[in-house]
Amino acid sequence: MQNYDVFISYRRIDGVYPALLLFRDLVDSGYDVFFDFDSIRSGEFPQAIEEGIKGCIDFIMLVTKEAFSERIFDENDWMRKEIELAIQHKKNIIPIFIDAIFPSQLPQSIQEVIKYQGVSQVNPNLIKETYDQLKNKYFRSSGKRVVNNVLRMERRKSIYNPNYGNEFDRLKVQANNALASDLTVLDKITNQQKSLKVLDLGCAYGFVTETRFADDKFEQVVGVDLSDQCISYANEHKTQQKFKYYQVDLEGTDLTEKLEKVMIENNIDQFDIIFSSLVLHHLKAPEETLRKVRRVLKSDGYIVLRGSDDGSKTAYEDYGLLKEIIDRTLKVKGVSDRLNGRKLYKWLSDTNYQDVKVNTFLRDTSNVSYDDRELIFRESFSYRINYFRKQWENNPHDERLYQDFNKMEEMLAEFQTLFYKKEFWFGEFDYIAYAKK
Repeated sequence: MQNYDVFISYRRIDGVYPALLLFRDLVDSGYDVFFDFDSIRSGEFPQAIEEGIKGCIDFIMLVTKEAFSERIFDENDWMRKEIELAIQHKKNIIPIFIDAIFPSQLPQSIQEVIKYQGVSQVNPNLIKETYDQLKNKYFRSSGKRVVNNVLRMERRKSIYNPNYGNEFDRLKVQANNALASDLTVLDKITNQQKSLKVLDLGCAYGFVTETRFADDKFEQVVGVDLSDQCISYANEHKTQQKFKYYQVDLEGTDLTEKLEKVMIENNIDQFDIIFSSLVLHHLKAPEETLRKVRRVLKSDGYIVLRGSDDGSKTAYEDYGLLKEIIDRTLKVKGVSDRLNGRKLYKWLSDTNYQDVKVNTFLRDTSNVSYDDRELIFRESFSYRINYFRKQWENNPHDERLYQDFNKMEEMLAEFQTLFYKKEFWFGEFDYIAYAKK
């Protein structure tokens, strides 16, 4: 039986988003966490869930508005079964109240949870703020179990593929939408410098590389990416000879050696700038990659990372579509880390980069044209259907996956129509972190 520090129990209808935020915050802090993210809840009580509760130390119960709705009185209700098992095995039960309280009456089998004190958290986007209270006041587990690091990383493995679906065209849109924010930061760190040597991690087709580093002050620009198809395209369509593209696995054990080989080939001692745009969230262990590439950065060089964060996305009069689309995306097995923007500061700080700063740039639909509204939608939402389509294609006989795919397709189409209405507003932030070696 697998032992865990923490088990998270939640109601899917309104608890999956804060549960995922909490899960990722706890994992990043070194805790082994059981979070029923991918399992299909049908038939008998899954053995993995039962063993997860038996093997945990702390049992977190997310008390959302729907957590103790009428369904809790159904003896086959999943959340009720989890709580019953936690009580039976005398687990350390910790409620986190998210804009909700315990009702006065509960089934007798779980009635005792009413006596437990816990953490109050009104805003589910700020779940991180509960961490100190959990650790210092409520947790019995201590975390930092190195033995299960591999398991944690596998849970984050991304199935993203830049060659799948409409990604070629969408990546062009994405490169253009964030051009101004990237150039603002690059101008800030380069100032009047010249003859700069740049490494672009995860360059894909080169759309970002060619537009950010076309200026003469960038003398040599090397782009690396895992995809042979992307690298072939980038080399065939490069606009200047200073651009060179190579196939390199950013998670390979030989990453440093491959980069050094590329540097020798191009007579580069070290890079002045390491740049990476919307790449680290696809990796299983982004901090390990940041540690390795640090070796090829000059002592006074800069690293620049651009990220995104579904938690920064907001809309007005969307009828709940935005939240449901995000929640459904986060539940897909193999989805990339959609909450990476908030982590850039920590990733850089933990890997010994200095003077870390994070700039945010609001991108919204106010005062933009009809066509630009469509481009914002395409960048932030059109790719999401790929996860659902790919999951179904890998399991074509799974009716549930087919239904999930159809449902997401319908929701995205409905959401897209809102972007064409002038009274509809949508906004999100680009996160750009930069630091010195």
